[in-house]
Amino acid sequence: MKVRCVHNTGEALRAYEGKELSKDELGKFGATGHTEFGVTIGKEYVVMGMLMGEGVLDYLIDDGGNISAYPYPLFEVVDSNLPPNWFFKSYKNTDDSYPYQEAVWGYHELVFDDTHYEKLVEGDEEAERIYFRRKIELEKKLAE
Repeated sequence: MKVRCVHNTGEALRAYEGKELSKDELGKFGATGHTEFGVTIGKEYVVMGMLMGEGVLDYLIDDGGNISAYPYPLFEVVDSNLPPNWFFKSYKNTDDSYPYQEAVWGYHELVFDDTHYEKLVEGDEEAERIYFRRKIELEKKLAE
């Protein structure tokens, strides 16, 4: 799956909030109107996973080696094919480890290792190596 960045600010997310918010208020995407996201308008990204929590879908991507999950309205889908080696896991509302997480799609470690995503966002080297190894594998499949 590939997406192209069309927005990179919290202001652009205001149209998706479902209610009017001031520029200083934190919305359901975890951003204020002042928030600037570390993605580049016009750039295409390979989606390495999708995370849904509290009804909000995020794409797991990297830009310049910085791995993070970004709200879906910042992007348009340019290739909607899901990789054949992706997995899916849904969470119950009673899951104490991830009380706000609803579902995750992606490569094996992202879906089945309950600490992998947390390690990724904390900059754990081994988690990042796994992420980039899986990305190289996916890019090879996309090139076929």
